Parts: sequence; structure tokens; C-alpha cells
Amino acid sequence: MINKERLLRDNRLCKAIIGLSVEELKNLAAEFSACYLIYRQKNRKDHERQMGAGQKGFIPTPLDKLLFILLYLKCYPTYDLQGLLFGLDRTRVCRWVKILLPVLEMTLGRECVLPARQIRSAEEFFRAFPGVKDVFIDGTERPVQKPKNLRRRKKMYSGKKRQTTRKGLIIAKRHYFDNSQLCFFAAYQGIGCNHF
Repeated sequence: MINKERLLRDNRLCKAIIGLSVEELKNLAAEFSACYLIYRQKNRKDHERQMGAGQKGFIPTPLDKLLFILLYLKCYPTYDLQGLLFGLDRTRVCRWVKILLPVLEMTLGRECVLPARQIRSAEEFFRAFPGVKDVFIDGTERPVQKPKNLRRRKKMYSGKKRQTTRKGLIIAKRHYFDNSQLCFFAAYQGIGCNHF
């Protein structure tokens, strides 16, 4: 479980973990709390109990909820790791992320977006990277361990490299060795040479 008190005492640690200073976090927490109540009232179905009645959640306070979603967005851990840090099951973590992300977007007044998993067209690429005019596209083959399954091994064998490989496509602003890499597309087995 994350030690919230220690996080709120140490400004440097707070910036390292969630990307905000303690003062910024406290200011955002007040607005987040109000937006969370609005979100709950708007998305509330017909219940017999009043709002706030019943069992308290595993992430009790609005500040805890804000820390939860900010840590998720900053570090993007797996649901298992996030659950370990907050004492939740991974399915609960998934539910909380789906609830708290729209609340944070409402709080900030803009959309919080995680990196896109796949870019399928040139239009999507230029929407994602509006300032880019020239790009460098290169394919690469990375060696991988031979699979035990013979069919998979044959699929992944690259005659060019004479070993089992996975192919990937890199898109960069200039030459990709100067750390200006924009995207790394999904890798393919070594035998499928022109299937990008």
C-alpha cells in the first residue's frame, strides 16, 4: 500500500511519483472531489440507499482516488502492479480506472489520453504528431529465442538473417539513431517480410 502521508510530506517524492508538487496536488484534489460527486450523481442509477451509504470503498477519500489515477497515468503500471500498490484486485483496478479517468478529464477540462497503441493510417499519424513534416521509416529485425513449437519456429525464421526474428517498423523525425523515435509498430514474425 502506498504511504500517502510520506508522499504528502516530501515534495520531491510527490513530483517523482505523480508528476505534481504537494501544493498542486492539494489544489487539484479539491476540484477533483467536487467533480467526483458530480460524476457520481450524474451516473447514478435508481438506488434505495442515499449517496454515501453502504460499505466504504477500498480507495476511501477523493485524495486517494486522485493519487490512484495520477499514478496510473504517470507510470502506466499493469493492473496487477497497481492493485498491489493500492491493495486491490486487478479487476477492481480496471473498474476504478474506467470510473476515475473521466472524472480527472472533467476536473482538468481536457481529455487525458494514454499513448495510442496502433496508428493505422497517415492521417492518424499526422493527427498524433502535428508538428512533424519529414519522417524517416525503417524496418528492423530483432533476434528472438527459438520457440519450442516447430510451426512457430518455422514462421519466425528469417532466411535473410538465418535465425528466428521479429520484424518491426520504426518511424522517426530525422535519423532514428538520434533518439527522435516517434513510433515503433507491432512486430511480425521473420518470414512475413512485406506485411507492414
